[in-house]
Amino acid sequence: MNVFRTVGILLLLTLPMGCSQSDNEKEGDQVPSISEIEAVEGGEKSAPAAPPELSEEDKLKAAQAPQGMVFIKGGCFTMGNDRAQADEKYEHEVCLDDFYMDRYEVTQARWEKVMGYNPSKNVKADHPVEQVNYFDVQQFIEKSGGVCRLPTEAEWEYAARGYARTRYFWGNVMNGAYAWFEDNSDKITHPVGQKKPNQFGLHDMMGNVWEWTEDWYSPYYVGNKETNPTGPKEGENKVIRGGSFDSSAGALRITNRTWLNPKNRVFSKVATYGGSVDELYNYVGFRCAKSIPGPPATTAEKENPAKG
Repeated sequence: MNVFRTVGILLLLTLPMGCSQSDNEKEGDQVPSISEIEAVEGGEKSAPAAPPELSEEDKLKAAQAPQGMVFIKGGCFTMGNDRAQADEKYEHEVCLDDFYMDRYEVTQARWEKVMGYNPSKNVKADHPVEQVNYFDVQQFIEKSGGVCRLPTEAEWEYAARGYARTRYFWGNVMNGAYAWFEDNSDKITHPVGQKKPNQFGLHDMMGNVWEWTEDWYSPYYVGNKETNPTGPKEGENKVIRGGSFDSSAGALRITNRTWLNPKNRVFSKVATYGGSVDELYNYVGFRCAKSIPGPPATTAEKENPAKG
């Protein structure tokens, strides 16, 4: 009887080890953890995929881009992320027309030339302008004579993605060659264009400063397939995108989104239990977009417009 009891005890002791080994094997097949994805050292650092070849018509549009802007070839993509924060749901198909977008975030020199003052906390001409609210940006747009508008949230995500289907436009592992963030920025903004661009030729889409978009914020995406969406018709806050120099690697993922009241010039973070305001989150800027007019309507189209 003692022999059977001993064998039984041994079996009970070995079962947890087997389960643990099985669990570890399953974990190896799962998606990497955030800490693994955000690791700066180690892991594969893949380069962005090559963009598709442009048609002759698209090459002409690209050649006609306003100064400082690049041509963004429109198309359809999956917007959102069902595996991240709740407000990044739900993944849905979005189709966009062609448009132009600034290669760089609007610099302090450009802002001061148009507006006559510099609101930035870290004052340097070739750094992105910051400490600007949505209404400040609207004044800049009005004074820019039709060459600037804010991108919609969908346009921003599409442009930032650069055809990639990964966490960042260069892959799933953080790579400091493409972005200024908390691990490599020394807690300050940097001159625009120092990091590698994405597939559209856009610099600093991830990091450096947050960027205003035109859309009102909603805690989730509505609709299934959408064409040129502009977000809710009204709201309390506007969407800002892209993260800043003091953001974590996780905050720089393409689909991350947050909100800011259009009157606010700072993106503050209140400490737990209503404590002091953390002013490391004060850096919000923007970049311009511009629509591309479609071809003029033919006589037949004017006489027989499409019915909605």
